[in-house]
Amino acid sequence: MTIAKLRTRPYNVNSNGHKPHLTIARNGNGNGHHAPAARPKISVMLVDDEPTFLRIAQLFLQTHYRNEIEILGTATSGEECLGKAQLLAPQVMLMDLNMPGLSGLQTIPLLRIMFPEMRIIALTLNDGENARRAVLAAGGNDLVSKATMSTDLMPAIRRVMS
Repeated sequence: MTIAKLRTRPYNVNSNGHKPHLTIARNGNGNGHHAPAARPKISVMLVDDEPTFLRIAQLFLQTHYRNEIEILGTATSGEECLGKAQLLAPQVMLMDLNMPGLSGLQTIPLLRIMFPEMRIIALTLNDGENARRAVLAAGGNDLVSKATMSTDLMPAIRRVMS
């Protein structure tokens, strides 16, 4: 029998009158086969002013990474993003940089103030070094080109979550 994980518990008295610090939990169904522990999905919100891109990105992530990603919602502007982020509290925000009104580059520092632990990945067609520096200076964690999203997005999400 293998130990699957150690779990801390608050101090409480067990039947022996002792206050245990650790509880050992074992996975398995008793027949020697042990199921791997399921990792929690990464919660994500998508923000882009182009509804077609939002649908494509959402479909891509749900089709290829449904075991790793949970899409909590989408927004089509920086203003809408700020409101929905308060309700949904995603771990990762995927944000277009160039949107009318409050741009992604203007929204990133506001998100950073509101949600210091949120990971923010900018999505853009302009993926040059200047754009990357601007995203990082604004408080973003990474930048991914929309042109290479199919190969670069999930590794970027994993990277910022590690």
